Amino acid sequence: MIKNYLKIAWRNLWKGRVFNLMNITGLAVAVACCTLIFLTVYYEFSYDSFHQKLDRIYQVYNVANRPKGVEKNSAMPIPMASALKAEYPAVKYLTRSGNMGGVVNYGNKKVDEDIHFVDRDFLKMFTFPLIQGNSNAALSGLNSAIITEKAAKKIFGNKPALNQIMVININNQEQPFQVTGVVKDYPSNSSITFDVLVRFEHFPQYQTEKNNWDSRSHIVLAEFNEGFNPRTFNKQIKPFVKKYYAGDLNNLKRDGAKPDANGDIFTLALAPFASNHFNNDIGAVEGDAISKTYPLSLVVIGCFILLIACINFINLSVARGFTRAREVGVRKTLGAGKWQLLTQFWVETIMVCFASTAVGLLLCTLLINQFKAMFKSKISLAMLLEPAHLAGIVIMFLAVTAIAGFYPALMMVRYKTVAVLKGKISGGKPGKLRNTLLIVQFTLSTLLIICTIITWQQINYLSNKPLGYNKTEVLSIPVAQNAKGTDALQLMRNELRNNSNVVSVSGAYMNMGKGNDGSSMRSVLGFIYHDREVRTHLQRIDYDYIKTLDIKLLDGREFDPKFGNDSTGLIINESMARELGGKNLVGSTLPIMEGTSPAHIIGIVKNFNFQSLHDDIAPLTMTMLKDFQINYIFVKVKPGNLVGAYDGIKNSWHRLYPNATFLASWLNENTERQYLSERRLSGIFVSGAVLAIIISCIGLLAISIMMVIQRNKEIGIRKVLGANVFGIVMMLSQDFMKLVLVAAILSFPVAWWVMSHWLQSFAYRVDIHWWVFALSTALALILAFVTISFQSIRAAIANPVKSLRSE
Repeated sequence: MIKNYLKIAWRNLWKGRVFNLMNITGLAVAVACCTLIFLTVYYEFSYDSFHQKLDRIYQVYNVANRPKGVEKNSAMPIPMASALKAEYPAVKYLTRSGNMGGVVNYGNKKVDEDIHFVDRDFLKMFTFPLIQGNSNAALSGLNSAIITEKAAKKIFGNKPALNQIMVININNQEQPFQVTGVVKDYPSNSSITFDVLVRFEHFPQYQTEKNNWDSRSHIVLAEFNEGFNPRTFNKQIKPFVKKYYAGDLNNLKRDGAKPDANGDIFTLALAPFASNHFNNDIGAVEGDAISKTYPLSLVVIGCFILLIACINFINLSVARGFTRAREVGVRKTLGAGKWQLLTQFWVETIMVCFASTAVGLLLCTLLINQFKAMFKSKISLAMLLEPAHLAGIVIMFLAVTAIAGFYPALMMVRYKTVAVLKGKISGGKPGKLRNTLLIVQFTLSTLLIICTIITWQQINYLSNKPLGYNKTEVLSIPVAQNAKGTDALQLMRNELRNNSNVVSVSGAYMNMGKGNDGSSMRSVLGFIYHDREVRTHLQRIDYDYIKTLDIKLLDGREFDPKFGNDSTGLIINESMARELGGKNLVGSTLPIMEGTSPAHIIGIVKNFNFQSLHDDIAPLTMTMLKDFQINYIFVKVKPGNLVGAYDGIKNSWHRLYPNATFLASWLNENTERQYLSERRLSGIFVSGAVLAIIISCIGLLAISIMMVIQRNKEIGIRKVLGANVFGIVMMLSQDFMKLVLVAAILSFPVAWWVMSHWLQSFAYRVDIHWWVFALSTALALILAFVTISFQSIRAAIANPVKSLRSE
């Protein structure tokens, strides 16, 4: 019997191969997209899952309820970790974590590596298995070092790395380290990345700040005892906060901070390390933490596409069912039971779904590289072979088969035998279910079109908004890891002095935007001014910084080597001037650094966006204090020959540092990198909208075919009575156009709410205009009309004799 079902099913599928090809195409595209999307989502949520004690590890951060709002910060003072472990018994293991680039010297080799500064508990907390060495003793020595397999091969080649002595240049100081362990290379979904692990005592600020609770420079990670409830942490940590953060508490009280629901104005809190990949609001371990909006948007769009494809399948099957009504009548007359008919139609559904799944997985294989490039994804086809993913594919196959196959099969089984044998198939108005499915399809499609337009508007706005500095003709060059910043800056000044393309050269502690080195940093300083705390971003700059970046000077002057006291001078922006609450500030002094003489303000500049447009322009103070290194060299070039200027600067760099990588980038490239997640989200919406529209139009085409089949004789009679082609096309289209219009209107409130919520994450954002909704509706109506017109025009120009000759 099963063999017979399969044979008949194959004959029927081949007979209706045009319909079935449409079915398979729509479902295959949906399967391919959903597979790639859900693999990406799985990967994003799998970060750090390889750590065996992940559920017991937390990141410590502080929450300050400042008068202007809640401020979260994960930067901790150096003595905090040891004090917390000593006084808080629930802490089992604890490690500080800081990282920086360093040059590893071994023999004649000099290798740039990522140096991670940690405490001895690090390997007890995290699952980074050693393939050489003893994990319990690997970091016992002050000058012990642990390296990855990849780093061992780069540094030592084929030599055994264990017990080798290498010299690491940390902060321009060379120190010998003995390799006491080699760890297996960590997976790509690790938030913690490193090449070399060394003891935290080598952290650059350690010796000077090891007893200072006001300087905060690194993060702290803690593993708690089994059974620990993080909800109790806030209450139990209050004595610790009062003891060690008394200065912060007093300052906040003085400035009028308001307590939260727990009565705290300053407290320590815990963020689960399991969600570290999404902790972009507190400063996660991983520099490129993302918002959960990204993977959740992927899930929603994947479900949309799959749902639209299922609706498509139903509509196509129903359309096909009208051509098979007599077949059902004959089968019933010959004694076929309800379940036999259901089984027959379901076998056909399974075959179509199986073919769609197979083609979809083949498409997935062909498109995975393009998908990875477009969405910066790290998925691989090998992930499909994992049991969980194979089970997911099977579940998706069964779900689609059940959802898409049940209604069409049931509808065909319910045909009345006598009526269908007489050729009388219901020609009344379409059913509510079909209309509902069509509305759902175009509601989702219009929603995606609206989201696409608004995200494109916002990204275009971010790209073109003036930032208050020159971002097109200024090159940012990260200083080589084995070079001292001030020395490198002076060498570049001398080297480029006779370069006709170069206008000026300067340097700074922090970059503008995010450069090719992948690093981003900030420095926030608080000090007491007129009996209240003033907080400001601090930027170490050098001579000609204002000139090089074309920042507008409003009052005073910029740093000038002609003035001998500029090492204690300050240049502030308008926001900082407002924070200080006065005019005529040039010449006044600020006690910005504890233990040093007050610095005097020599200039005020116009506000410029030194951070991304997610944030308002904060108070900024620029200084030439030697406490901060020069990490970036800025070179302004003449317009008109940017490529030639870049090549000349690159050649000059390699003459000075032949072994260092040239990681220069234009500032407009740096600013664009700040919005990669937004661009990825835009790409998701564009791809989702295109696929949703294509699949929806295939479904609409199926409905129009079904409609023409039902009203074939009516169309013939109307043509005989004198109806023209345009009138027939409009008659056939108007009901569907009304449904598409209703769908568009239903999408408006959802789209407005979603995009308004997304835009709130930007301090600078576009407004949502009415024309976006009008344009999206027009696009949906045009696409629907064009789709329907194919079949409508064909029916309208057909010879009416063919449709009426059976009467």
